[in-house]
Amino acid sequence: MKKFMTMLFVAGIASGAFAYNDEKTVEIRQTEPAKVMVAVADAPQGTLVVKITDAQNQLVLRDRISKTEAFAKRYDLNALPVGQYSIEVSDANGTLRTATFNTAVKTKPEVFSRVTALGDNQYRLLVSNLEAKEVTVQIFDGDKLIHTEVIDNPQGLHKVYTIAKPGFPDAISFKVSTSNGFSAFVASK
Repeated sequence: MKKFMTMLFVAGIASGAFAYNDEKTVEIRQTEPAKVMVAVADAPQGTLVVKITDAQNQLVLRDRISKTEAFAKRYDLNALPVGQYSIEVSDANGTLRTATFNTAVKTKPEVFSRVTALGDNQYRLLVSNLEAKEVTVQIFDGDKLIHTEVIDNPQGLHKVYTIAKPGFPDAISFKVSTSNGFSAFVASK
C-alpha cells in the first residue's frame, strides 16, 4: 500500500510539472521587421527572463521581468545588424516559449482580436492594432449586419457588447478590419 501511495504521489508531481508549462500563455510575435513583442496572458509565477541571441548564438539582449499581472513588452532591434535572431522566454522552471525571426523580412501588418461570450447575450471584444490605424468593428447576427463602429485608438479596444434579442445567439460574429486592407472574422469562444 505504501508503494502504491508513493507511485500516486510521484505521478501527481509529474503531471503537475507537465501542466505548468501548458498553463503558461506566452506569445512571441514579430510586429515589424526589427521589432518583437512578448505577451504573457496570465500573471507570471516569479521572474521571467527574455534572452535574444543572434545567428551565431551570441547574447544580444537579456531582460529580467518581475510582474504580478499579465503584460506585453516590445523589443526594438533596429540598432542591430539585419539578420536572424532567436528569442527565448523562461522562468525558474525552464523555457516557456522560443521563436526565431529575421529582421530583413517584411511582416504583414496584423490586428489581433478575440471575442468571448459572457452569457446573457454579452460578448467581450479585445482588439490590438499594431499599426496605429483606425479599426472598423462590424457585428453580424448570422449574415445580418447589426452594428458598425470605428475605433480610432491605435492601441486597441476592450469592450463588452450586449446584443438585444439576437436571432441566432450561436451565430454572432465580429468582423475586424483596417484601412490598410486587413480584415478578419472572429466568432465567440
